[in-house]
Amino acid sequence: MRNMQNFVDIHHHLIYGVDDGAYSLDMMKEMILRAANEGVTDLVCTSHVTPGYKPFPLERYFDHMDKAKAFIKEQGLDLWLYPGCEVLYTDASARLLQEHRFPTLADTDVVLVEFSPDVTMAELEDAATSFRVAGFRVIFAHVERYDVLRNIKNVRRMREQFGVFMQMNANTIIIKKSFLTDRWVKHMIADGYIDCVATDSHNLSSRSCKMRQCHQTLTERFGQDVADELCGGFQRRILEL
Repeated sequence: MRNMQNFVDIHHHLIYGVDDGAYSLDMMKEMILRAANEGVTDLVCTSHVTPGYKPFPLERYFDHMDKAKAFIKEQGLDLWLYPGCEVLYTDASARLLQEHRFPTLADTDVVLVEFSPDVTMAELEDAATSFRVAGFRVIFAHVERYDVLRNIKNVRRMREQFGVFMQMNANTIIIKKSFLTDRWVKHMIADGYIDCVATDSHNLSSRSCKMRQCHQTLTERFGQDVADELCGGFQRRILEL
């Protein structure tokens, strides 16, 4: 078990040439160095997938991940990469996941799922149910984006009745928002409705890895125990890292 000051990033668009994350081998290498400098020791490479609409390029994904691992070894970095995807929920998602058309998080039974911002509660419930019936545990990605989850009663329902875990993006914690949004974020974290934070890193500028700053901000606002849990404790337990 590594020191809890070493972070786990379960939402990171590192693999180049697969989605709107890293667009070249060189950019992927720079993102690797950035993550390592941010104290990330375990990183799940969550490329986008839209099941049933566009086949996920598994061969290219793993070939480029091998290039990333080779660079990490060459640089002597303390950074471990794991497969995964950020799955946009469709009617085909659970079935294609069962068929191994795209990877779960770190080859576990856990899947990171995203939705359109205007998703309804009925759609969230359908998604959670379909994955659970198929044998998967669900983490909702960047829950701050879904208006329906601004109602805390809906958050409690998804967690308590459907067993959903909640992930929040690091920038949502770091960057000051509107009064109402900041109050909602504080409520969600202080009351234990957020299970983990992640960078959702796509590049080196507008959406870069800021895990260390996020951990520091969480420590200042909620204490180190909360910061350690959200930046690595939960992730290590659920992914058995």
